[in-house]
Order: sequence, then structure tokens, then C-alpha cells
Amino acid sequence: MKTKILSLALISLLAFTSCSDDDDAIIVSNNETKTFKLTLKNAINYLNVKKIGTGPLTTTGQTHQVTFKATKGTSLSFANMFAQSNDWFFATGNQGIELWNGDTPKTGDISSYIKVWDAGTEEDENFLVDFPATMYTAPNQANVNSGPTDSDTTVRDTGRNITNYLTASLTYNMVSKEFTLTIVKANRETAHNPGFVTPGILVVHTQPNALFEEGMSIKANGLESLAEDGSPQAIYDWYNAQGSTGAPLRISTSYSVLSPAVAYVHQGTQSPLFISGNTAITNSGLEELAEDGNADVSYDYLNSLDNVTAVKSATGAGPGSEIVLEIQAKPGDRLNFATMLVSSNDWFISNNQQGIELFDENGTVKSEFVINKNYLYDSGTESDQNVGLGNGQPMNGNNTVADDTDTSVRRVTEIDDVQFGKGLISSGAGVTQLNDNRGGYNFIKVTVEQVN
Repeated sequence: MKTKILSLALISLLAFTSCSDDDDAIIVSNNETKTFKLTLKNAINYLNVKKIGTGPLTTTGQTHQVTFKATKGTSLSFANMFAQSNDWFFATGNQGIELWNGDTPKTGDISSYIKVWDAGTEEDENFLVDFPATMYTAPNQANVNSGPTDSDTTVRDTGRNITNYLTASLTYNMVSKEFTLTIVKANRETAHNPGFVTPGILVVHTQPNALFEEGMSIKANGLESLAEDGSPQAIYDWYNAQGSTGAPLRISTSYSVLSPAVAYVHQGTQSPLFISGNTAITNSGLEELAEDGNADVSYDYLNSLDNVTAVKSATGAGPGSEIVLEIQAKPGDRLNFATMLVSSNDWFISNNQQGIELFDENGTVKSEFVINKNYLYDSGTESDQNVGLGNGQPMNGNNTVADDTDTSVRRVTEIDDVQFGKGLISSGAGVTQLNDNRGGYNFIKVTVEQVN
């Protein structure tokens, strides 16, 4: 059932800050209570990674070309080595290139977004004017990674004119919903150094510094291998690393904002908000939260129960932003939360049914909280459409669609990534926590700390 609670501001959200409502302040007299801060960070970042080209561009007019999918709210970064250098590379800046302006895709010449960077990993030889005399540039080097270390280890702009080396452009196909990036080698026939353009790496992302951070040492993500040796394999493998269950460690499955959240403490090892395998509890507000991002009903329901205390946030969070909630708990209480994955019909993220254990058996606050058991659940209230593309989803009209044929609350174990064209992403446990060693959907990073 659609209530169309979500405001236009939430529907168009790209980044949120959040706080708990003043009305949610909890007054307790039990001096055993402690205050905890729960932070829900929208960790969605790397959404698509592709290699660019299969061999170097060595003659004027040769091109690298690659197609990719990307939704609104995402940016593009890419990098290719400046061959016949020690560690210079062509790349977009820290922020990347915003791929959408409202509903309009970015197209045309994008050369002005590209610079020639020094990776800061290997000392520069005089390759621009005396390339034959170099010892550590390909193909003159005897071995890869053999040059002396740069005295300045920061990634920095060399100040070179990019159009002396290459030009780049974007096109967009409205039918296939694909961008095409084209890189063209410039005419350097009379130059001493021909400036070959090696194969490279392309990343669609939501947060800055997807490849590197200007003024800082290069990341341990494989970019050094690209900048020194012209191979994108190491950095491609880094993005595509998998956890112990074969699910992605770093690539997020889909783009979405997180809705306003409800957090609650309860006694015992069973969440009072939902029971996995059962139909959504009547009047619990789970349907309103999971379909519309409305946490109000769940907040009221949970606070009506014995030994349960709930707080809610006023806003949600876009990629890189956080929802921060403070809540009081007494020995024996466990902490849980729920927030809608807005680019879905009725999916929500929550800890497992037991919740996060805050106290040990002696009633002392635990020195470390186990918070990696955060999963994506289907509430079983509405049929599912493709993530981010269904007209029954809040960001796409929130129209009424058919009821789900399976009415049980259950974990989402696979997602067909139509948004970015990665195909079927499987996570048997439905893991959403970033950096979980099992791998997963990489939607959220949850932290808990004691305030007082």
C-alpha cells in the first residue's frame, strides 16, 4: 500500500545531513542507563568499473572507446598511463566528472576535465627531451617497478596541456541508456616523446577521490602499476575483489539513498519490529517504512511496547552522508535499526533479528560491539521491480503496484544490477555492511559508540 509520504526533497536527494528530533529525547530515571550513538553512513561509492582499451594508442587519431551505464547522482573518473614516462598518467581530477545535470546526461568534449598527473612513486628522468637516455621508462627498463623512489611522494598536477596528448568526449544513447567514452590520441608526430596512451581504468562512483587524492600519496589500489607500467589489471582487480562468499568487497550493487531511520532498543534476542520468515507484523509500520521511507509509524509502534524505546531521524542519507541517532539503553538491552533502501519497492536494511549486544552478562558496556551483521530485507508487502528503475519506487513516482506473492519478511540474496549493467550480484546472506569480510552489497557502514 502506497502512502506517498516521501517529500520531493527526499526523492531528489543526493546528500543528507541528519539529526534526531528534539521530540525524541528520552527522559529516564534509572541510573543504570547509558547513552549510545548509532551512525548509519550511506557507503555506496564504486558502482561500475571497466578497463579502457586493449593496447596502447601509438599513432595520431587512434582511439580508446568504452561503453558503460550510469544513473543520476554518479560521477566518472578514469586514468591511462602516459607511456614513455616514469609514472605520469592522464586522469580526471579528485571529483571526477558529474554524469548528469538533472535529467540531462553529460555529453560532448570533456578534455578540460583531464590533467597530466605525476603519481609520485618513481623519480622522473628526462623523458620529455631525451627519452633514449632513460633507464626506467618502458620499454627501456629492464624490470617493472625498478626506478628510484620519488623524493616527492604526492600525486600532483604536472601542469601540462592535456590537448597536446589526447582529447576525450562522451556520448549518450537514449535507447540503450549507455554512455560511450572516446579517447583520441593527439598529433605528436614532430615531438621528441610520442606520448603513447596505454590501456586504462574507468570507474563510476558517487564519492570523491575514487582513484587518488591530489596532494596525498598514491592509494594502495593498484594505480601505481597503471602509472608506472601501463597495466590496468591490478587496479581493476582491486575494485573487483571478492569476500569469502564470492560477493563484492568494494563495489556497491546499486545506487540509492537511505530513508529516515528508526533505531530502537529491546530486551531479548528477537526484534519486536519484524520476524524473518513471517508476514510483516500488523500495525508495526514496517510496510510504511519499507515502501515509503516513513519511519513515523514504526517509531510510534515500538514506543508503545513494553521494554522498548525508539528514536527516529528527521532525514535520510545520500552516498557519503550519515544518519546519527542517540539512544539510551539499560543492561540487557540490544540495539537495532531500520532504514529503507529508497531505490526499491519494499526493501529495508536492518541488523539481524538479535540486534547489537550493548552490555555483557555483568551489565557492563561491552568493549567492542559486533555490528557487521547488517542485512538487506524484503518486507514482502509489494512486488519487486528492477532496483532504481521501477515506477513503484519512491524516487520514480511511488505508484501503486501489485502485492508480493511471497508475503514473508526475508533477506535479499541476489540483485540484478540493471542500473549499471553488472548483471546478477549474489550475496547469500544479504550482507549490506561495507568491508564485511564475506563481501556483500556494500550499501552501509554502521558504527556504535558509548556517549556516556
